Amino acid sequence: MEFSPTAATLPGIVAELGLVRAHGLLGLRSLELPLLHAASAAHGGGAGGGGGGQEIRPGAVETLLRDAVETLGGGDLQTAAAYTFGLTQGAREWAAQDRRRRAAGVFRVSTDRFRKHHEKLVLAETAEAVLSLCAAHGTADGSATAPTRAAGPAPLGPLPLDVVLGGTKARITVHTGPIEFVTGVDALVSSENTYLEMSRTFRPTTSGALRRAAARQNAAGGIVDDVLVRELHDWLVRFAAPGLPVAPGTVVATSAGELASQGVRRIYHAATVMPRSDGGYDTTPAVVTKAVRQVFEEAAAERDGFAPPLTSLCLPVLGAGRGGLAPAASLRAMLAAIGPALAERPYWEVHLAVRRPEVARVVLDVLAEYRPMTAAHAQDAPAGRHEHARTADGRPED
Repeated sequence: MEFSPTAATLPGIVAELGLVRAHGLLGLRSLELPLLHAASAAHGGGAGGGGGGQEIRPGAVETLLRDAVETLGGGDLQTAAAYTFGLTQGAREWAAQDRRRRAAGVFRVSTDRFRKHHEKLVLAETAEAVLSLCAAHGTADGSATAPTRAAGPAPLGPLPLDVVLGGTKARITVHTGPIEFVTGVDALVSSENTYLEMSRTFRPTTSGALRRAAARQNAAGGIVDDVLVRELHDWLVRFAAPGLPVAPGTVVATSAGELASQGVRRIYHAATVMPRSDGGYDTTPAVVTKAVRQVFEEAAAERDGFAPPLTSLCLPVLGAGRGGLAPAASLRAMLAAIGPALAERPYWEVHLAVRRPEVARVVLDVLAEYRPMTAAHAQDAPAGRHEHARTADGRPED
């Protein structure tokens, strides 16, 4: 079959990955997996796919899964995914319940809790990784998709990058992976709608993931204190009105709940998307810029109330998910606020957490536009075109 690596194929890939989880690698020969076979052909440059008269090769699907799991950024998510599909050494013939038990142990939750929540995240993140790999290699019929970044896949570990924003030198560290796995950063930023309603805990969104990770659970893995939702509701009762929207760009601070065990001390909830009547969401670059500016203002106001003071912030690419903004447009809107914030308060360490590798490549491409000019390049550049020759929001001049 013909395969196009787009978001439209994501639910089907998630469903087929669920079959692989249930039957294991030993079941690849007997399972009906048309999308995964076609994706493996796309990933392998056309060899070993299924459909259209091509030979079905289970080994190609296994290779695709291994490569996809390798892009998940390390840590608990990658380890749990490897156990889920039986990719770890010696786990190939394990029964489904044994693989699920080991994967649940990685997150330190019960198997029932893992099945209902964490496993959905594992399947969704692996499916997105499959799409990213296929987009990098072209479609199954041989028509190439333009690579986002010629330099290859996005790095998985934290990558510090020196940039110049509106004449201000700064360092931004890019993390490829879920924001809830970032450790040692004082404050994480969550994108919310203007009603300050967080996503449900099983949704593969920044809001849902932070809500799930911050919640206090009992021994069986059930949530006994939905910390972030509770504190947001308390704020609405005190300062706004539950059930009514706040102004776009509003930022509300809460505790970090159970994320405190990772060194996180605050969660800043930025109201960046506005619900539509059809169930979708809207936002604008101006709202994203306002929200980021408010994040820094709120953090500065709270900074000295902590010992030691707050010094680091980690943001997702706001508005590039449910808000519908292109990742590049969203990031440029964020940088328009980050630059002035760092010029005024240079003590902040700024991190970006990017869940999907293909978006991370876009982020790296955009940040490359703001890199400081090297001495060699400065000698070749015309007068007045050095590192300060940038627009007010930090972009290079045309």
